[in-house]
Amino acid sequence: MSGGQVEVELRLPGWGRGPFARRHGLTVAALFLLLAGLVVKGWLLSRSYFAEDDIVFVGRALAEPFGWDHLFRVHIGHLMPGALALVRALTAISAYDWGLVSVVIMALYAGTALALYRLLRLICGARPLILVPFTLFLFAPANFQVGTWFAAALNILPLQIAMIMAIRSQLLLIRTGRAGHAVAGIAWTCAGLLFFEKAVFIPPVLLLFTVLLLAREHGLVGAVRRHWGLWSAYLVLGGGYLTGYLLASGRSGGKGFVLPEFYTAMEYLGGFLGGTVPTLLVGGPLSWGAETTAGPLVAHRAVEVIVAWLVLAAVVVGTCRRRPEAAGAWALAVGYLLVADALLIMFSRSGSAQHAFESRYIADATPVLAVCLALALMPWRKADPPGRDSPGNGVVSPFVLPTACAYLALTLVSAAGFAQGLPGERNRAYFDAARADLARLDPQTGVYPSLIPDRMLFPWQAVEDRLTSRALSPLAEGALGERIRYPGAAHRAVTFDDRGHLVPAAVLGARAAARDGGCLPLSDRTAVADLPAGQEGNILRIDYRVPRDTRATVLRDGRRTEVPLRADRDRVYLPAGAVSGPVRISVRDDGVCLRAVVLGMAVPEEAVSGGAE
Repeated sequence: MSGGQVEVELRLPGWGRGPFARRHGLTVAALFLLLAGLVVKGWLLSRSYFAEDDIVFVGRALAEPFGWDHLFRVHIGHLMPGALALVRALTAISAYDWGLVSVVIMALYAGTALALYRLLRLICGARPLILVPFTLFLFAPANFQVGTWFAAALNILPLQIAMIMAIRSQLLLIRTGRAGHAVAGIAWTCAGLLFFEKAVFIPPVLLLFTVLLLAREHGLVGAVRRHWGLWSAYLVLGGGYLTGYLLASGRSGGKGFVLPEFYTAMEYLGGFLGGTVPTLLVGGPLSWGAETTAGPLVAHRAVEVIVAWLVLAAVVVGTCRRRPEAAGAWALAVGYLLVADALLIMFSRSGSAQHAFESRYIADATPVLAVCLALALMPWRKADPPGRDSPGNGVVSPFVLPTACAYLALTLVSAAGFAQGLPGERNRAYFDAARADLARLDPQTGVYPSLIPDRMLFPWQAVEDRLTSRALSPLAEGALGERIRYPGAAHRAVTFDDRGHLVPAAVLGARAAARDGGCLPLSDRTAVADLPAGQEGNILRIDYRVPRDTRATVLRDGRRTEVPLRADRDRVYLPAGAVSGPVRISVRDDGVCLRAVVLGMAVPEEAVSGGAE
């Protein structure tokens, strides 16, 4: 007996062949899968919380005036005015409200999934087999971090929607020739560019998608020429956007692209393309690697990587043998992963080894991969048939159903492992503690900024974004919020510790003090505290002794500040910055003894050995 292709015809039970099932069965199955995907996403969201760029964006939303400078600021290479506007709106409704953010993420995820389902039906018709690429997208481990990290969701989910809807518009343009669909595709591309600069890859995907569908009938050149005016419009759009991006990046001090060293690049590409991508595509990893501020990294285990490559090779070879046209679909998928994900991240992130293990860096590719898988499994339809969920061609490979079930099981195991590395419990405890302590704060106590812990906000962020005065002020409203953002003079100082609690503050930095516990010498009622030029800090402390309440004037770097000196206290605090020369303190009354001046960072008193110094 000669070897050959084995096919199995799946026959539905009686209830599955009824009028309702034939008309709506596929949609019901898709909605059931979507509901299951939402359950998984909701569970992962419950294990996560605000982290990293989330804290930066919310802090800036209240600290910076709303306008072009705020919206078109390039943040670590990202130009995303739409995302920043959305953060601004959510912060105005309820700052640091994870429930609200979760609803928005779930809504975006559901909208993306429904748009993809409609696209798959438009491409291949009402075939049960479209549920396979639909499942690939719904449960893709590459989307885990996107669904649990607000900052990543702001970029990726709108891009996924824009990509799907632009492809849909292009397909309708191919079928009908109506110019309105071309305009819709351009509009969706512009919408994607508002949230993520990676939307510049939408036009190349549309071009290759068009060639993939029409090259067999019209030839390669003919497929391109058929919509030459549209490609010219996209070229103008892309050129204008890139020009604006470069101008905004230069104004914001963006890093730009860097060519990594050869061995660094090879190490990165080997880890990303050789391990991370195949592991994620087959539903892994089974267990995750090192934790970061916003979720764990992909773990590269040799067995998993080998199995992943074997599975991918089997899928590609099997689909190409069944349908030769599948080779073009896989070429599109590989090209997108290589150019839009691997090379772009390598040049923009300097090929850092850690970025090779970031799962979110291929999340934008999941809709493209789902479409390519659909085209590899099924022929595309040149016309949309009358709307009913007919079974279509019931003849499928016997390996499709068990492979899809195995993929689904692997993704659920992977989701459980990913959840263990999410920062939800510790970050939520920090914000809850800060919110509770601020509600009980004494009105006479000054809240001076410390740094958000590194486990929540990495040190590569700007110092002003890492200060609690910006990051935690959205937790309070009105005058209290202003006190946190712009602390004034106070006789008692507190700051936030690593657990989010308000604790007595010490000043760690440069100190000018009188000898033997005496007083600083006064000349014309003015004391001069010689502090190192360029000394940085955020708090200035003056130790004193006075017989009665009085006032003093502090002059530093040309700035004059009036501070009260109370007889029942022995020190006063006021906000400060870098000092380029001596600090001069003028007093109004006789009998004032200025004992010491300390300029530095506010830190928890318990963290400084030796007490308050």
